[in-house]
Amino acid sequence: MSTDDPPPTGMHPLLPEAVALHVAGRFGEAIAMYERVLADVPDQFDALHMIGVIALQEGRFIEAQTRISAALSLNPENAPALANLTIAYLRNGQYDFALEWARRTLAAEPESVGALVNLGTTLHEMGRFEEAIPPLQRARTLSPNSALAFNLLGSCLLRAGNATEAAEAFEAATIANPTDADGWANLSAALNALSEHQRAFESAERSIALRADSARALAARGESLLELGRVDQALASYREAVKHGPTVQILCDFAAALISSGLNEEAAESLRRAIEMDTNNTSARWILAISTLKPIYETDAEVQTARANLSSEMNELDSWFKRTANSRAYQAVGAAQPFYIAYDELNNRDLLTRFGKLCVSWMTTFTTIPKGGRPSIARTSKMRIGIVSAHIRNHSVWVAIAKGWSSKIDRRKFELFLFSLCPASDRETAEAARAVDFFDGEAKSVEAWIDAIQKSNLDFLIYPGLGMDALGYQLAALRLAPIQAVSWGHPETSGLPTIDYYISGDAFEPPDAALNYSEKLIRLPNFGVFVEPLTPSRLPDVDRQALGLPKGTPLLLCAGTPFKYMPAHDWVWIEVAKGLKGTSDARMVFFSSSRSPVHLALVARLRRSFASAGVDFDTHVCVIPVLDRARFFGLMQKSTLLLDTLGFSGFNTALQGLECGLPVLAYEGKFMRGRLASAIMRKMDMPELVATSHQEFIQKAVEFAADPKRLKKIRAEIPKRVKALFRDDSSIRGLEAFLETEIRKQRAG
Repeated sequence: MSTDDPPPTGMHPLLPEAVALHVAGRFGEAIAMYERVLADVPDQFDALHMIGVIALQEGRFIEAQTRISAALSLNPENAPALANLTIAYLRNGQYDFALEWARRTLAAEPESVGALVNLGTTLHEMGRFEEAIPPLQRARTLSPNSALAFNLLGSCLLRAGNATEAAEAFEAATIANPTDADGWANLSAALNALSEHQRAFESAERSIALRADSARALAARGESLLELGRVDQALASYREAVKHGPTVQILCDFAAALISSGLNEEAAESLRRAIEMDTNNTSARWILAISTLKPIYETDAEVQTARANLSSEMNELDSWFKRTANSRAYQAVGAAQPFYIAYDELNNRDLLTRFGKLCVSWMTTFTTIPKGGRPSIARTSKMRIGIVSAHIRNHSVWVAIAKGWSSKIDRRKFELFLFSLCPASDRETAEAARAVDFFDGEAKSVEAWIDAIQKSNLDFLIYPGLGMDALGYQLAALRLAPIQAVSWGHPETSGLPTIDYYISGDAFEPPDAALNYSEKLIRLPNFGVFVEPLTPSRLPDVDRQALGLPKGTPLLLCAGTPFKYMPAHDWVWIEVAKGLKGTSDARMVFFSSSRSPVHLALVARLRRSFASAGVDFDTHVCVIPVLDRARFFGLMQKSTLLLDTLGFSGFNTALQGLECGLPVLAYEGKFMRGRLASAIMRKMDMPELVATSHQEFIQKAVEFAADPKRLKKIRAEIPKRVKALFRDDSSIRGLEAFLETEIRKQRAG
């Protein structure tokens, strides 16, 4: 029963008039009439109950509780009164009392949809989402057209990590009530969680058409637009959401979108606002601490300030946690990651070790709850390896690292379990599922993932790359297998004390590389991975003129993502431009999206740097739109040279360039992440395409641009030598030997 139901009539002759006034919304007159009834009959149940209901309707929750409790003392089993008392406690935020009375209501009326919904709502508000699901499923069965029950059920399923069933419940809600804006907004949120961003956008648009000020729909549309690459529109949608209904969650999501766009100051304002609304919100505090790091910096001094601020913010975060001992702190771990710190050409081990300890400390608030629904998977005689990644699809982490390991490891000795943390899938995902002994790619909560991985009884657990998703950090900050390792999908130490080994390739690492990792470094043969060639062919003939590229001009491609271009290296590109001026009319080609604030910020900074040096940017640099893969490969086939990024190299990009016959000028940096392309060129025995200093990089770029005959000879050699980069069995054998040795030692105690 809800407070909208008509009040009952009783035996007192004044009750019908009181009821009529009540139904008409003339609450003051109705109360006066009910009081007259009570003056005659002090223990009249209906009058006591209905005065409490009016107090509830007017938001006077304490009075409602007092009046309805008095009525229930006269009739303790009255289900409508029990339901209304539940609502009075629920709306006043007194969830423990609401839960008690919701259960009493259900005991009095077991088949009541209202009682089931009240119980589910209370558990939902208490954050006990999995407990809320059974009563809401029962309500759905009893009332198959209840949009309210479907929406509540979907919300609990989504918060419990079951986005697939949540989307089904929300879709049912939109069918039951197509004009309910909240139903479409909820469906959009679930579809975003399933990485179905186009459908999520369409559902959000349906919601906004029904109610233009729906903050939930505007935020869901913002998320889908961000994932679809329509960044400026995404931020505009989030701003509208914040204007109409700034919940803590919306403010945090908006802040994350702002940070990815380089708008960190505005993000910090949003997060501080979220903290004012909920001082105990762990996610807002966590994201605020990490928001000191930017994707694009204006100066090198700004980089140093950001690092110092990160250190200070982590200290404050640690102190706050120790003061408050927030029991749900684990939910915030990885809500933002220090991803951009890897692009500083500095040793990040100390900062990331502090971050890793913070992750592990906050994850101690997670208490394992054994689940009966999933049995443990019994061990066999084989050694059992688990791979956990959010990128088991056509993504560089999968293609370069995990794919070869998954398909080539010896199945006579090893069982392979693959855990795909992200529901986004493609042909690569399907092939991955077929290649392993066990595949789990269902969307689920961190609690359910922990249970699934623990019950797999692994010997060894590998994270091919950490630092790009929250769920991966949460899991890696726990001990879910006897031995745990990370690899170079994000080529930087994890800093986590729960990770034992860093699996790298010997060709990438400098002699003193062990000093760069909190884990024990394992140097597998060569690159440490088994990579298949892409064998690009029949690529489109790119229209240079349409892209704004001068016809016949040598093109030096600068194809890195914007945050790989640090301000400390701007002078290098300026010096290359100066050198080109006297030797050739070559152009450096950068890629930018007009819809991306980060791309635009990089181009603006480069223009300012060139202008300060007295060098005309447009004479030496072309900025063209980001291309799809086919056209990018087509452009590489027609270009002169691929220029490596400095400090954080490109592995997949270098391989792609070489397969297109494009020479790669590699820079050999201080750390593994800055030596990916140089290792490739050395493996091909082409050291002339490796620079070990910035000055040498500048000199070689200018010389190659001016010497087409030399480049032609190099091009002729590439097809002969590029084969050495692929299908490296020695890396697989090295991995197997390492795994076998460590597992046998562990099993021996």
